[in-house]
Amino acid sequence: MKLAEDCFQSNYSQSQSGKIIKKELDALRKLFEGSEYWKRNYQRDLRLYTARTDDYTDACTQPVFDCYYEEFQVILQEVSMTGEENIAMQMRNTLEHIKTYRPSESDMVGSCKKCEEYEEEPYDEFVNRFESITQKMHVNGPHKKR
Repeated sequence: MKLAEDCFQSNYSQSQSGKIIKKELDALRKLFEGSEYWKRNYQRDLRLYTARTDDYTDACTQPVFDCYYEEFQVILQEVSMTGEENIAMQMRNTLEHIKTYRPSESDMVGSCKKCEEYEEEPYDEFVNRFESITQKMHVNGPHKKR
């Protein structure tokens, strides 16, 4: 019975991680919507390397997560240069919190696509796919909270 109990607790904590990441992504969406510079210059035209849910495998959890995180950092750099320091600081804090849910090292990183090999997609599609992948990652796959 102990094994079933451990499995339940593990799945529960993983699904909780997925919920926390979803909450953080919602916070990022609101921050971007509050940035006038973002609305004027990037909201419609920005394209980011975006892994598909099919690209996520147990062997590639970390590279997929890292790709999304790196693309979010690109957005943060752009917003940081606009003079919207408050929004940039909040974004930075939110991204650092999301990073704590980064998956543990993948065993077969060499067989995974590089970030630049993914298709470039509009921002909304990028965020929606990241949300789908992190939900899948934290329900089915390994993760470690740092």
